[in-house]
Amino acid sequence: MVDSDIAKAMETVTSRYEVLGKIGQGGSGSVYKALDRHLERHVAIKRLHGPDEIVVPGSPSPSAGTADSLFREARTLGAIQHPNIVTLYDLGVDEDGPFAVMEYLRGRPLEDVIEKAPLPLIEFSILVRDVLNGLAAAHACNILHRDMKPSNVMLLWLPTGDLQFKILDFGLAKFSAKPAVQTMDMAGGVMGSIHFMAPEQFERAPLDARTDLYSTGCVFFHALTARHPFAGKTGPQVMMAHMDHKVGPLAQRRPDVPPALVDWVLKFILRKPEERHASAMDALRTFREVTA
Repeated sequence: MVDSDIAKAMETVTSRYEVLGKIGQGGSGSVYKALDRHLERHVAIKRLHGPDEIVVPGSPSPSAGTADSLFREARTLGAIQHPNIVTLYDLGVDEDGPFAVMEYLRGRPLEDVIEKAPLPLIEFSILVRDVLNGLAAAHACNILHRDMKPSNVMLLWLPTGDLQFKILDFGLAKFSAKPAVQTMDMAGGVMGSIHFMAPEQFERAPLDARTDLYSTGCVFFHALTARHPFAGKTGPQVMMAHMDHKVGPLAQRRPDVPPALVDWVLKFILRKPEERHASAMDALRTFREVTA
């Protein structure tokens, strides 16, 4: 059954794309599966709900609302060509506003996979390789993701039978050759997923690539344990666990993980950025050493 949101999208997206159904919805917008009639392939179309963000005063790139937000995301994706990052195909505007057309991925979010069971070490190694390679490509373009979390990583099964992970949704990213200030929502709250956010995001301090690495380390911890590294019954309690560095016992929850690999994961989520891995490529090199 076609709901009203899908019907509206079908009426307003350009005639090139036939919307088939909604496949996702987040804080900033909705994503639809569609058919590209010209190339006869399935695509994903993203639309924003409405004005979704403002920027802390002093930030180098203030947002002008809905259209700017989506076009910024599209430019961000368009600047990166990498097998571990979702591909942008097209960008358009119709009477209902701007929309981005992206690669349609047939797979499962890492979040859903972890709900069944933590990742075995072989699959975890693939996750590490793919996510860090994707982040390295983004960071080389001075692009921060700023919202790394399991729902923004997709697990795909390739025709060869191999697994591949892709990073999704650079909706909070911006070009940032210099450290950027964390984006705020319209109510003044910090955007992002609280279990995976770095302390400097709560502090509204300048961000850099090590902020993405912290969030990625939280994702890695979660992938190995199916639990969050920083826990609490309320949002403020989770935030304070990050701030006070009250990290969960990874080694106890996964006794099969070698101590060197435990230390490697925990280095991502150290309180001070300068104590973390220096870069995604540095972390990947160290991973190869500890797992050799």
